[in-house]
Amino acid sequence: MRIESSPALDALCGEYLIGTLQGSARRRFERALREEPRVALRLEHWRTTMAPRYSPAIAVQPSPQVWKRLQAELGLSRYRTPLLRRLGLWRALAAGAMAALVAGIAVEVLKPVPTEPAAVTIAQLEGQADVARVTAALSPDRNTLQLHAARPVLAGPAQSYELWLIPAEGGAPLSLAVLGNLDARVPVAPAHSKRLVPGAKLAISVEPAGGSPTGAPTGPVIMAGQIEI
Repeated sequence: MRIESSPALDALCGEYLIGTLQGSARRRFERALREEPRVALRLEHWRTTMAPRYSPAIAVQPSPQVWKRLQAELGLSRYRTPLLRRLGLWRALAAGAMAALVAGIAVEVLKPVPTEPAAVTIAQLEGQADVARVTAALSPDRNTLQLHAARPVLAGPAQSYELWLIPAEGGAPLSLAVLGNLDARVPVAPAHSKRLVPGAKLAISVEPAGGSPTGAPTGPVIMAGQIEI
């Protein structure tokens, strides 16, 4: 059974994030991250949800009495230096820091900017007249699909779009990504990358929020296009 279709997917994501998923179960989950796009998307959702957030309630300013007590108990006064010596030290540190900053800026400004090879357009996805055309481009390393819609197309609050690959040799559609809009960068698993060949097709369907519950298209296919490289 594919993990992305398992009802325990959210629980597995949570265990993976807090480190309690171990051994063969963890290795199976990490393999699914590479091969099952919905697993990676769901893990990113929980990673964002579980990220710690700053709250002013945790910022507490200690009272002067606390600092005085620490000075007395730790004997910090013996480490004080005369005022003039401290001023000289801070001036030297400031001058050194400024010189390092200027040097760092100069290095960054003069550093050549690497140019990333352009993605290659492989398909034009079209459908109903009221849906925008979507261009699909593949990165040179074949690891990323870039989708660009002619105009913004956003999924409703109870819906998701799902991108499918229909193999050239036929067979069941393969899910590549669950999308909230049709402008997106989609990571492509190696098992799917080798199937992005002429004769195969890309299609987009409308699914319930979070994607198809069956691993196959359940809603209407709003656009499709054949791969031509």
